[in-house]
Amino acid sequence: MSLAERRGLRLFTFCVMYVAQGIPWAFTAITLPAYLSAGNVSDEALGAVVAMTTLPYSFKWAWGFLIDAFPSRRFGRRRPWIVLAQGMMALTIGAMILVPDLTESTRLLAWMVFIHTVFNSMQDVAVDALAVDLLDEAERGRANGLMYASKYVGGAIGGAGLSHMIAWTSLRGALIVQTAILATIMLLPLFVRERPIGDEPKRPAVWTAVIAWWKRTFAGRRIRSVIWENRTALRSALLVLLVMLISIFATSLLALIGNGLFTRDLGWTPEAYGSLIGGWGLVAGGLGAVAGGYLADRVGHRLLAGIASIALAGYYVFWSRSEAHWASHAFVYGVFWIEPALVGTMTAALFALCMDVTWKAIGASQFAIYMAMMNVSSTLAYSHAGDATSRWDYPTIYLVAAAIQASLVLVLPLVDPKATSAASSAA
Repeated sequence: MSLAERRGLRLFTFCVMYVAQGIPWAFTAITLPAYLSAGNVSDEALGAVVAMTTLPYSFKWAWGFLIDAFPSRRFGRRRPWIVLAQGMMALTIGAMILVPDLTESTRLLAWMVFIHTVFNSMQDVAVDALAVDLLDEAERGRANGLMYASKYVGGAIGGAGLSHMIAWTSLRGALIVQTAILATIMLLPLFVRERPIGDEPKRPAVWTAVIAWWKRTFAGRRIRSVIWENRTALRSALLVLLVMLISIFATSLLALIGNGLFTRDLGWTPEAYGSLIGGWGLVAGGLGAVAGGYLADRVGHRLLAGIASIALAGYYVFWSRSEAHWASHAFVYGVFWIEPALVGTMTAALFALCMDVTWKAIGASQFAIYMAMMNVSSTLAYSHAGDATSRWDYPTIYLVAAAIQASLVLVLPLVDPKATSAASSAA
């Protein structure tokens, strides 16, 4: 039984692994910050902890090179890395159980979150590399939509689910449950092969492949002429880096600021806010990702990303102008789902666009670099949240976020999704 032979099993495995990423992500980025914020932890200390949930993702391109460089012919190119990373994810979350009071040890907590996220990012890179290896172009949008929606499902477990677990038992109880779930999920990649036995393509290590490509491409030719011939593909690859850097800066900034806005200024309890953002909010995001994945394959990955980004900017303007209604729970529950639904749609389309401009020979490395830029975006946003709240009021922050989000459509039209495949065919 292998992933290459069965599409249903392939999609199921990818989705489960994204659930595994989403549980600790939502716990460390949503549930834990709300818990700490209610304990009067400052925005600066809170930002330091939450920044660690994305900082290792900014350097996950290094995992891409490592995973490409050391494939396993016996166990599969990507599977050993997935199993290793998943096991360490469970272990590092479990280690938090040993800390007596996390609200009094925010510096230690920040580093523990950092170490956990290092392995979360490794798992993410390995799973994405496996997807690049096995997914056909025609199923990329749908698969990316389902995968990203599954991260929202995991997020709902780690957000709303573990928020209620803390209220019912304790923070330690929530950590024990989370560790058990992550360890159980590790069994799936442990027992499912990538390809049938003996059918694993004998791909060389990444440096051998790069040397062979260099000789084949540049033999007897000037570097300048080869770059000129592939200028569209190279330009698109570089522009996607900028696209991913812009993509979720505004969303991440507002996500962190929302903790203080709702739990301190508007008087929401951590459980209520966690249920809103980490529960129904993630459900809306997951549905948006699924819809975005299917729509992206029909209307175009780039076009859908642009439409969703503009709609998201419009929502931020609307929310900024609705300050008089923020205290109304009915109003908040009536409109809050719009943002995560649009973010899910946009992200599914952007992931598919990144796959469009990725060469399979260096799939783990190149795709990881694109994803790393998205996480650089989040890290920068979290790090500057304190500056934003000290400089502007909340309505102004939402207007600034709208302007940043809308700027994405200035770059997207310059990306050619077909350039990389055309260059690969010509090589």
